[in-house]
Amino acid sequence: MWIVTTEEKIIKAAEEVFIEHGYDGARMQEIADRAEINKAMLHYYFRSKEMLFEKIFEEKVKVVFPTISEQMKSYEGFTDKVCFFIEQYYDILIKYPFMPFFIISTINRKDDKHFIKKLPFGFMKEIFFESFFSDLQSGKIREVNPFQFAVSVMGMSIFPFLSRPAMKELIGINDEQFQLLMQQRIDELKNYVKLILTPTNHA
Repeated sequence: MWIVTTEEKIIKAAEEVFIEHGYDGARMQEIADRAEINKAMLHYYFRSKEMLFEKIFEEKVKVVFPTISEQMKSYEGFTDKVCFFIEQYYDILIKYPFMPFFIISTINRKDDKHFIKKLPFGFMKEIFFESFFSDLQSGKIREVNPFQFAVSVMGMSIFPFLSRPAMKELIGINDEQFQLLMQQRIDELKNYVKLILTPTNHA
């Protein structure tokens, strides 16, 4: 019989509260209540909301990104690798929409530079850029600045989640409708990637 530990209860409760209220709106007291422990016990395990988030993020990175990395190796072309990454990345963001804002705000604080080392840049650099230059040399993709391309794709992926409250208010949609919109956005981004990378003589 599997016994759920107190730490696991806390992490599950924190994920729920972060998703419902966003990082800024989450309160340690509510997390403690959902985990069915008192606040003192919560602080015994995690001294701050920042530490609790980092734990959640590390768990997701440890489980999700190595899997994506391995699966991505089965895709031969750079374009297919990018499209696969967009699908997987959006699945994560839709489940955990609070992550982009916290990550960006954290890595921009002077005292939290250590957090950058926890981000999964290593496998992206190895897989994406090696594949990019290989396909570029063989003429499978047209010449673009790989860094500008990466910034564009990441920006278009992350921005809707950073602006989620404003988008919901301006467009007049609820959380379920926002999720549907983001699901539809996966194909939009994949079409953009193919349009940008396809050589003009292949169009």
